Parts: sequence; structure tokens; C-alpha cells
Amino acid sequence: MKNFIFLLIYFILINTNLLAQAFTKITTGLVVNDDRYSEGSSWGDINNDNFLDLFVPDAWDDKTNLLFVNNGDGSFTPLTTGPVVTDTSTSSGGSFGDFNNDGHLDLFVQNYFARNNHLYLNNGDGTFTKITSGAIVSDGGNSFNSSTADYDNDGNLDIFVDNGAFTSLGENNFLYKGNGDGTFIKITTGDIVNDGEKSLSSSWCDYDNDGDLDLFVANSDPFNGVAINNFLYQNNGDGTFTKLDTGLVVNDGGISVGVSWGDYDNDLDFDLFVANWYNENNFLYQNNGYGTFTKVTSGPVVNDGGHSVGGSWGDYDNDGDLDLYVTNDYNQNNFFYSNNGDGSFTKITTGDLVNDGGRSNGATWADYDNNGYLDLFVPNGAIPSQSNCLYRNNGMFNNNWINIKCVGTISNTSAIGARVKAKSTINGTAVWQVREICGQTGFNAQNSFNIEFGLGDGSVVDSLIIKWPSEIVDTYSNIEINKFYEAIELQGLNVILSLDNKNNSEIPDKFELFQNYPNPFNPNTTIEFALPHTEFVFLKIYNILGEEVATLVSAKLPAGKHKYEWDAGELASGVYLYKFEAGDFVEVKKMVLMK
Repeated sequence: MKNFIFLLIYFILINTNLLAQAFTKITTGLVVNDDRYSEGSSWGDINNDNFLDLFVPDAWDDKTNLLFVNNGDGSFTPLTTGPVVTDTSTSSGGSFGDFNNDGHLDLFVQNYFARNNHLYLNNGDGTFTKITSGAIVSDGGNSFNSSTADYDNDGNLDIFVDNGAFTSLGENNFLYKGNGDGTFIKITTGDIVNDGEKSLSSSWCDYDNDGDLDLFVANSDPFNGVAINNFLYQNNGDGTFTKLDTGLVVNDGGISVGVSWGDYDNDLDFDLFVANWYNENNFLYQNNGYGTFTKVTSGPVVNDGGHSVGGSWGDYDNDGDLDLYVTNDYNQNNFFYSNNGDGSFTKITTGDLVNDGGRSNGATWADYDNNGYLDLFVPNGAIPSQSNCLYRNNGMFNNNWINIKCVGTISNTSAIGARVKAKSTINGTAVWQVREICGQTGFNAQNSFNIEFGLGDGSVVDSLIIKWPSEIVDTYSNIEINKFYEAIELQGLNVILSLDNKNNSEIPDKFELFQNYPNPFNPNTTIEFALPHTEFVFLKIYNILGEEVATLVSAKLPAGKHKYEWDAGELASGVYLYKFEAGDFVEVKKMVLMK
């Protein structure tokens, strides 16, 4: 018995030490060395190169906001021109979304102190145009948070804005219905825009599984330590909402600041975490699956107190369940809870992530270096300023995963509101997981729109089901692991990057295109190429007439050897050409499809 207890303690200590080593704190670059008062962070691929870029606002002293373009090699270049980074205001955060459905992410930025909010439309060439007319940019408001969603499932993104925390009596929140062309109609009727409270954050989620997005709003007067009940608006499916007034979730009266949805128990419905300030305990509500919640009362997640600002769910170790990172204000250490897979959590107490102690706000998860593991950005806001923190996930757990970029065609192109379910056998048990693409989480925090599933030792995804906001359902089976996919509504699932392409012990010394194999083939073949450095790559297939029949790659890729499989099952026998372009390098080879 003593030996068993000793071994148990030993393995717990070893595991905790591994968790502490899972991340490397980045210390170089403006992304972690600026002098802004940062309250939020938002990830989005603004140039469609499959590397995530980062928006960081300045909230306090009329400095400019920051937009960092990902270089694809682990570093970032800050934009220095254009209205996004030259406008000055008191910006609490921003929300990416393709508001005009042109395939490029636009940006909405909300501002404090009755300043007008900002809307920037992406021109698709690395620049943005500032919108200067319409209620959405002229309503003023003490705006603390914004959250994008297609609440009426019409294929156009809408925006909800939280107002009031800096006012004595509170303010009405804003809801703008998108027209799909970058313009909006302001909604003026219903509780959702007339409750006049002190709202700090909100997050959309289809918590009752009826096919439309509902909205939770966190309310409080944190500066005076006053608790206020939170709001939950149930979507009626006809463009209106019903405000719920029963249940603890809307009657707990916390000093609530941030809100995050996530299915931490893998029962295919979304649970709710609410971050509370003023050293109150945080709230965790387990979704019962039929529109009600059970409040969790045991465990560190709900008993640690803290000046908590926001929480963000993410499976950092890719073991198949969601973990939780919670930011704290007033130089308290942040909280990091590792999911045990049985509905409980272990609090991580070692490592930079939980010992850096700042005035932390809207932390976000995103795989910015495309290694298959989620990295973490933590913005800090203080006077004098504190540096923000970026923690790179080292991927040391060697668990499997898939990453999916969803693109709507009938639904909004950003696919916000799409629900993705994946089934895989993990540790001998069939496990279903679910994610929903969310326009905002925590407090002024927008995680990557990419869906990532940790798979543990799972060797294949048996089933992948994407339910789009349009109600269209795409289903795929036997999906290969450790790859980045692009899922296009009604058009299929394609590999855009493979883990095999990342783990190269040697970097090639030249560009090179290799002969496909097998050749001849029927109907699948593999094409490999080599990159001596990061470069934007096109790999296209042509028939003998020179007509393009497929694009296998159109993305910025890191140095290394890369391979892609082509399925020519729908094409006729014959000679085909495959063309590899990387920067100024171009090479073409032949292959034979023989059926």
C-alpha cells in the first residue's frame, strides 16, 4: 500500500512538472514588448495565408492599436500604416468577422468613454477601409466588449456590443443586424437592447441545441464591488429573444466580468464558465442537455477566488478534453486548470503561465506556429504599462489532433456559429467531442476560428460532422490525423498542411519538386516537394490541354519536406501535369492516371 501511494505521488509530481514545461515564454519582439494598456486580444487570418495574425488594442491613453502579421516562422511584423493602427482611442477589444462575405476578415473595434466604435473593412490586399457612416460607428457608448454571430441564420454576421460599466446607471446594449455588405441595421426593440444594465462581456452559443445562437451577458459594477444578475437571452428562431428569469445562471448575482462556453465533459452540449472579480469565486454551470444547468460547487475552478477577468477553454495537451485558463487582475497570478477527463480539474501551480502575475485580461488560444498545439496570448493592462505575454506550446505530449478551418458558402463565410463534432477512439474508448465557432469568449477575447480537436492516442477520426448555420450538414469519415484541413460548406474537406510536413530533422538546401508515387496511379497518388525556407506555395494539377483541374496547395508553408495526396477518382485516365510554384521557383512534372 505504501509503495502504491509513493508511486501515485511520484507520477503526479512528474506529470505536474511536464505541464510546467509544456510552454516556452516568448521574450523577443514587439508582440510582447509594447507599452500599451492591453485589455483584449483577437486572432484572425487577415491575409488568408493560413497563419494567424493578432490584434491587440490600447484601452486607456489614446495610443494606437496594434495589428501583428504572422510571418510564418514564429515571428510577427506589426502593421504601421492604415486606420486600424493609426486611429487613436480607448479601445477595449475587437472582433474579427467577414461582415461583407467577400472572403476577407474585417474588424470591429469597441471603445470606452462614449467614444464612437470603429469598423474596418478588409480590402484583400493587406489594407483596410474605415467605415465612417451608420449607427454602428456613430452611436457612442461606453463599450466594453463586442461579439459577432449570425443570430438569425441569414448568412450575414451581426454584432452585439456590451455597454455601461463606466456609467452610474448603466446603458442599453447595442445589437446590429448585418446586411451582408458591410452595413448594419440597429435593432431597437426587445429586452436584449433595452435592459439598461452595466454589461461587461457577452458570448453567443446554441446552448439549448435548437439550431440558433443564444446570448449570455455578464453584468456587474466591478469598480464599486456591486454584484448584478447576469442575462441569458434564448433565441426564439424568428429574430427575437426571450429573456430567462429562472435558474441560478441568471440569479447568482456575481461581480461577473467574463463568460466562456465549452463542452468540458464531452457530453455534446455547452457548459458555461463565468469569471468573477473582487475575489469572488468563479461560476461553472454544467449543461444538463435540455436547456437547464447544474451549478458546480466543488473543485478548484469554483473555489479559488481571485480578481478574475476572463476564462478561455482550449485542449492544450491534445488529450481529448478542454482545459481552462483564467486571467486575474491586480497582479494576481492567473489560474490554469487541466481537465482530468472525469468532470474534475487539476490546478497547475508551476510554470510561467501561472506565476507571471500581471493585470491580465482577455487571454486567447491559437496555434500561431502551426505545430498542432494551442499557444496562449495574455494581454496585460496597467499604469505604468506591463508587457503582454505569449506562450508557445512545445507540443511535448505527442498526442494526435486535427485542425479544421471552416468556410461558409451559404452560411457566413467566417462560419461563426458552425458546430463541429468529431468521434475518435481514445485510450480504447469511443469519444465524441464538439466545438462551436465563436465570435467572442472570456473578456475582450477572440480565439482562433480554427477548430482543433485533441485526439490523445486516437489514430483516426472515425466521423466528422459539420452542422453549418444554414442547417446544412456535411459528414466525413476516416479522417487522417495530424493535419490541417479546410472544410468548405457543401464542397468538401481538403488538407492544407500535414504534421508530417512539420517534423523534419533536416532543412532542405534548395527548392525541389519530386516525382509523384505511385506512377502510374489509380486513383490516389502522393506529391512531395522541398522548401529551404518559409514561402508561399501553389501546387496545382492540369490536364494535357493545360486546363486546371485541382489546387492542392495555396498557402504559406514552413521550411521542410512536404507531401500531399491527390485523389483523381472523378477524372478520366490520361496524362496530367502538376505545377509547383514557390516564390520565383517553378517546376512542372508529368504523371499518368490509369484506370
